[in-house]
Amino acid sequence: MIRSAIIGIGGFGAQHVRVMTELAKEGLLQIVAFADVRAEAYAEEYAKLTSFGAAHYSDYEQMLSEHPEIDFVAIATPIAAHKPMCVRVMQLGFHVIVEKPPAVTIQDLDEMIAAQRATGKLCQVNFQNTSGRAFREMLGQLESGAIGQVTHVTGVGMWKRLRSYYERTRWAGKLLCDGQYVLDGTFNNPLAHLLNNCLIAAGSGDAYRAEPNSVQAELYHVNDIEGDDVSVLRIGTATGVQVHFYAMLAHHDSEVPFISVKGTEGEARWNYQNKLTIAGRDGEHSKSFGNENLVRNMYLNLMQAISGGGEPLYSPIEACRSFVLASNGAYESSGAVRPIPMEYVVEQAEENTTVRLLPGLSDVMKDAAEQGKLYSEYGLPWATSTKPFKLDGYSRFELPAGMI
Repeated sequence: MIRSAIIGIGGFGAQHVRVMTELAKEGLLQIVAFADVRAEAYAEEYAKLTSFGAAHYSDYEQMLSEHPEIDFVAIATPIAAHKPMCVRVMQLGFHVIVEKPPAVTIQDLDEMIAAQRATGKLCQVNFQNTSGRAFREMLGQLESGAIGQVTHVTGVGMWKRLRSYYERTRWAGKLLCDGQYVLDGTFNNPLAHLLNNCLIAAGSGDAYRAEPNSVQAELYHVNDIEGDDVSVLRIGTATGVQVHFYAMLAHHDSEVPFISVKGTEGEARWNYQNKLTIAGRDGEHSKSFGNENLVRNMYLNLMQAISGGGEPLYSPIEACRSFVLASNGAYESSGAVRPIPMEYVVEQAEENTTVRLLPGLSDVMKDAAEQGKLYSEYGLPWATSTKPFKLDGYSRFELPAGMI
């Protein structure tokens, strides 16, 4: 039986705890131990884990030194802790599943990749939307040429986030927290899965084929935060496929994010509801794959790899390099996260807090996406044009002066 441990049981860590205990109930996984410096704050998760015999530690290195029998460690800590913990855990001899984003700077990600290669340990990044059957099916169809050669990928995410979302933790909406990069914004956190899947689709399933060589981005905010809650990215890739990414957290509702992939002989469309439509040389076909526990999929995929069977990892650490390059390039291109004047914003009370909406963008975002235009090119009055940033040889991110 595969033996596991987890670091961080609060926040999204609770989802990991839920999956781990379900697998333990099924006899597929043994939970040996867990580490959290504030475990008493998460009574439900603490009780679940200890009911399966898991031992609690405040120090994760002590946990690992006392339990060398552990096969893999889940890391579900705040973003800034991902890189140092992940590197250390692999160096200590354990496989890893780490929460997304694995790192927010290319130099940190490259350090993680180097540690993975040096240790030979598996490192799965929990970009769980890579594991759904609809997305896996789309990648297979793209690889087989169902829509011809892929030329363009567009991702659209229109969500609503209340003020309480930015008050839930100290690092929410921050670029820096305690002197460490967080870069919390649309594409690095809530809609990170959308951008990551866009890049994978651009490579027809191979993230390496879609490594970005340029990014042009416009980053904005309507909330009183450092990061962005409105963004648009135009990404050029090594193979010539162009990727557009449109995101806002100030929509009047939360719609289902989707990706459109255009090819020389048709179009594929995938969304977060596990639905896929292929309109290609063989006609148009749609299929809904129903509900799946995507985090569970990621665990099972890693466990099969540890056991020496099954598919390759859905999201190995090295496959995330395109995502981090695109993210870093977006900040370099934008140069600043620009506030949108309040004259374009609607603020209203909702659920014992408030929310800020941007109706002018809500009305036209999908049309801008269809035309492949940045917000400034579309003529939105609050938008500011930017220049493309070249990523050839790019290996180190430093926050632009305009964002400090």
